[in-house]
Amino acid sequence: MKFKYVNLNKEEKVIDLPVTEEDFNETKCFVEGSELIDMDYDWLIWDLRDYFVEKMVLDPFKEEINSFCKRIQLADFDYEKNAGPEDLKVVQMYYHVYIWDQIFIACEPEGSFHKESLVEDRLELDLDLELKELEHLLLQLLDVLEVDYSEFKEEEDISTNELGIDTLVENLLRECWRKTKEETNSKIVGTLFEATGLGSTGDLDTDEIIGDSEELIVEFFKKRNIRA
Repeated sequence: MKFKYVNLNKEEKVIDLPVTEEDFNETKCFVEGSELIDMDYDWLIWDLRDYFVEKMVLDPFKEEINSFCKRIQLADFDYEKNAGPEDLKVVQMYYHVYIWDQIFIACEPEGSFHKESLVEDRLELDLDLELKELEHLLLQLLDVLEVDYSEFKEEEDISTNELGIDTLVENLLRECWRKTKEETNSKIVGTLFEATGLGSTGDLDTDEIIGDSEELIVEFFKKRNIRA
């Protein structure tokens, strides 16, 4: 359904909600007059919040991430004296979300696979997050649903509370990696993981879970006939 709201610049906007008008009105009848702080996280507003994080906050970075992935796949690193692009077979990409202000993404040769140092420095990308517009929209949605969020807002941030942004970021990185791979036809493959150790190391190309040990990573790529 279409939802009309006013953005931070006081302009009238229309945005698509991934829900039918019938389901939206049914939800409204069920929750109107309720307090947000008493609700669990398995209802419409949180599904919409996650959807808007993806569409409003993360998707605008696609062009930058595509360019970043293309640099990696074209082996655009500064190499050590005895190394070159032809030596690079497997890379590791990792990211970290800094308190909802920034996403840091980096990439370098996969350390478990490439024992010798190939590059002088990793490639890095910093993305600044902006969540004010998202929260502004969510509050208007809650007003239409006639849900009282005053007490919740004193204790929690509606735009980030219980938000599983790591999954959304990883989905975006994989999407951009595969898109640019179709353009570059690169033979370079990659691993992906969250920099502080949350979750497991996965394959950028196939989404398979590899595991975190050096032996598992080396063995995984050997099965794909990629050897150091």
